[in-house]
Amino acid sequence: MTVTNSRTKNSKVGLSMADVLTLPPQQRKLVQWMLKNQPDGVTLSEAAYYLDLNQQATLALLDELLDQDFVQAILTRDDDLKYRVHLAPKLGIQQQQIQQTLSPGSPLAVIYNPSGEYAIQAGSRFEINITVTNKGAESALIDVFIDDLSPQLIQWCDAPHQRLALSPNSMSEVLFEFNVPITAIPSIYNYVIVVDAPMHYPEDTPIRHTAKLQVLPAIETVVRVSDPTFNVIPASSSRSPAPIPPGGILQLSINVHNRSDRVDRFRLTCADCHESWYTIRYPEGLETAGLVIPNMGLNLNPGETGQILLQFHPPLGTTAGVYYPTIRLYSANNPDLVLLDVVYVEILPSYLLNAELLTVIGRVRRKGGVFEIRLTNAGNTVREVVCTPIPADEDKVCTYVTTPPIIRVLPGEKAISQMTITPVKWWSRPIFGAGRLLNFRIELEDQKQYPLPNASLPGTVIWEARPWWQFLLVLLTVLGSIVAIAFLLWWLLKPPAPPKILRFQSSDAAYQQANNGSIRLNWQIRNPNTLQSLTLNGLFADGTAAVQPVVYNFNGQIPEELKPFCQIQTTLTCANIPTDARKPGDYIFELQAFNQKNPEEAADTIKTNTIKIIPIPPAKILEFASVKPIYQETQINLKTNNKISPDTIRLNWKISDLDKIKQLQIIGRSPEGVVNSQPQIYNFNEEIPNELKPFCRQQQNQLTCRSVPTNNRTAGDYIFELQVFTKTDTDKPSVLQKTDVIKVEPLPSQIVEFKINGSNPLPKYQILIDPQNQSKQAINLTWKVEGSSEMKVELLPAPGDIPRSGTILYPVNNQPSSETIILQATSPTGEKVSRSVTIETFSPPPQTLNPIQPQLPQLPTTQPTPPVIPPPPTAQNPSTTPGGTPSSTSPTPLPTSPTPSQPGTLSPLELPPGFD
Repeated sequence: MTVTNSRTKNSKVGLSMADVLTLPPQQRKLVQWMLKNQPDGVTLSEAAYYLDLNQQATLALLDELLDQDFVQAILTRDDDLKYRVHLAPKLGIQQQQIQQTLSPGSPLAVIYNPSGEYAIQAGSRFEINITVTNKGAESALIDVFIDDLSPQLIQWCDAPHQRLALSPNSMSEVLFEFNVPITAIPSIYNYVIVVDAPMHYPEDTPIRHTAKLQVLPAIETVVRVSDPTFNVIPASSSRSPAPIPPGGILQLSINVHNRSDRVDRFRLTCADCHESWYTIRYPEGLETAGLVIPNMGLNLNPGETGQILLQFHPPLGTTAGVYYPTIRLYSANNPDLVLLDVVYVEILPSYLLNAELLTVIGRVRRKGGVFEIRLTNAGNTVREVVCTPIPADEDKVCTYVTTPPIIRVLPGEKAISQMTITPVKWWSRPIFGAGRLLNFRIELEDQKQYPLPNASLPGTVIWEARPWWQFLLVLLTVLGSIVAIAFLLWWLLKPPAPPKILRFQSSDAAYQQANNGSIRLNWQIRNPNTLQSLTLNGLFADGTAAVQPVVYNFNGQIPEELKPFCQIQTTLTCANIPTDARKPGDYIFELQAFNQKNPEEAADTIKTNTIKIIPIPPAKILEFASVKPIYQETQINLKTNNKISPDTIRLNWKISDLDKIKQLQIIGRSPEGVVNSQPQIYNFNEEIPNELKPFCRQQQNQLTCRSVPTNNRTAGDYIFELQVFTKTDTDKPSVLQKTDVIKVEPLPSQIVEFKINGSNPLPKYQILIDPQNQSKQAINLTWKVEGSSEMKVELLPAPGDIPRSGTILYPVNNQPSSETIILQATSPTGEKVSRSVTIETFSPPPQTLNPIQPQLPQLPTTQPTPPVIPPPPTAQNPSTTPGGTPSSTSPTPLPTSPTPSQPGTLSPLELPPGFD
């Protein structure tokens, strides 16, 4: 018997994580070991060996776990009793709720067990379990250690400082084991456990937990003499168990002695056995006169002894063997006291076994016969029977295969083994008749030498006679011999087979021009001994010739140019044959095989699929535009030596893959497509051209140019085109891009000066002429016009086109007349600016004397001076004087003509009408 503490049964079904942490140290240690290393269950001896306890003490621990439904007892096929942990459902959700309750809002949840004050005797060993859960969003390194303020416990602990690495939403356990020496001073020791994660949760850690450890004196426990005792009659042990025949009953008498000074009630249980295995009978009590009721316990007065009857009646199909159930006696006065004992019983074996041989296929022709050996175990022992077929005939014409050869039958079950009988000596098969009987028997042998009711099972199989159509085999054999001889003659006399192209393809479906490689071909030709030559043609996808045809001549051997690539055995195999196809495009190759007997006609022709040579990806124009959309034409300043005028169009561009560029060309055109700006060509020889260096820079294999001047010379509309030639381009650019329309607006036309004889004329300019003077007269015209360089200046009606500025002698008519001279400037956009003057020539009126008119007295006045026409400029350009000579003089008014108040102007009566 063993006395130990007991726990009340948990109302929940199964074991949760919270229950593990609250178990006593030895039970928790056992449960953790079973969960980690023995999930399928452990025996009593394995648990006792792990806990280093005797089996009685270990059985008491397991009994408490069974009462709480934390452990289940299972019976294996080998009749071994094992204990397995019974886990509760939804364990993870319950554990998470517990942790959230313990540390709400904190990324770390910590459970301490024991969590408060703990008492232990000196010389004992105890453990502290700490469960840490990382509820945060990141992985963390967590240090769990005993604070240095507890030096005594640090000395007793095997590993006072431990570290955990936890991923998010994961948990782990830390175990501190303490060996309290027997010389420890009995006292209360305070200790602090610190949980710290300074690198990942510095704001929420450290977490400190303070607890107490009480060390008690090292005093051995003594069983009180007032505890009740009991014994079992008849006594049993592992060496001499109590026998029970199959289906029988074993009655045990439990004598209970109440040694206490109080009336007590005792109750007996047997948790290791099913309720159908045993019956407990207590003495019946007499409550009232004439009424007898069953008692639910044994009532004993102080010092009395009572008896409880325990009957074991295992079911009839129970496996034979030794069982050792544990019985437990409960005391009503002391419910925490447990009295245990083990009863060893042996169920005697029964060897009833029925054997049958059933025929599945008993008549055979070409296949084998099939029989079944069926065993029925009516006993209570596990039977392993070996089935050995033995032929009963002398010549042994059959083979016997038994599957499985050993039949294992559990008590109360059936097992089947299948045996196949196959005739192997075909010549022994009967030709006529009803068939041949083949006799055999099955010998049964128990591997444990248990008795068998019938050790031999006889059987018979019938091998049927041959059918009549098998006589045709002889005829077929003769015909087959004739066909074989004919085929052999044909094989020896047949002409050699022509070559056959089995395979013709490229080593790769696509090639890169950047690798500077050519297309390589593979082919395989059967019957190479009759091959005369091979012709390889390369075509573009449109059917035009891509490469020159290549002819390989085979004069009984491989040509020299193909030896590095070809091997000849039963077939000619060539791999990686180079070709001259290197340019980008789609190719199709054709291979023709010519026979030695007919070299003029191809014996076989085959083409490849389309093979591509992918060109090098061209450089890309990422940006191309003008700095400004509109420019203004400026006057040409000859005094400054600026190479670039302000009206020069400037361009910006950005091009990728600078290392692929060979040349850039910039061409300016009008919207109609006419080139109006000379092409600018920039050659790239591993670096940026000198003329572009002030404007361009290289950055990560990109060319970025800003404000590059162009060759525009006149006003108008321009569209510039940037052409990029890569290193593989020949005559056409690989990429080009145009700008939008760029305008260069011309300067406005302006007539700065238009003079006659050095003065600004009025709209009507009158000239007095002398009709009697037949010499030519002329006026001096001077003008100056400003505007665009492409501006057109005209003097109408004659001489037409004139320069921007100049002076000419313009002849006038000697007869009275009127002529309009127009100075007109036309801009490149068609805008016109003009200035005109009307030249009138007149003669003076004739003078007549009136005799009647009295002579007026002469006043003392001065003689008026006739007007003087300024002479023309001395420096005259002969080329700018149409129709005149430098010696011509301006017309002079006659002295008899009326003199105007201001020379060179008209009198008020002669002025044209105008606005005030």
